[in-house]
Amino acid sequence: MEDWWKMELANLPKQVRRTKAAILMYTAWNICKARNRWIFEGVKMDAVQMENEIKAEITLRRLVCGGPAIP
Repeated sequence: MEDWWKMELANLPKQVRRTKAAILMYTAWNICKARNRWIFEGVKMDAVQMENEIKAEITLRRLVCGGPAIP
């Protein structure tokens, strides 16, 4: 996984690398949360719901901490 992560971010300009890393982190975190919701609460999310959850968290962080919008 670490090799894949580094390969995905290699040779990118700094700002693009930071943006892509943020998107990857929010995606991984939300996949983990969705899995736990499904296992422990019986709540299953589809791909569209997960995408909306990821976008909402990214938007909330941007509003609270500032910074450029992540597409």
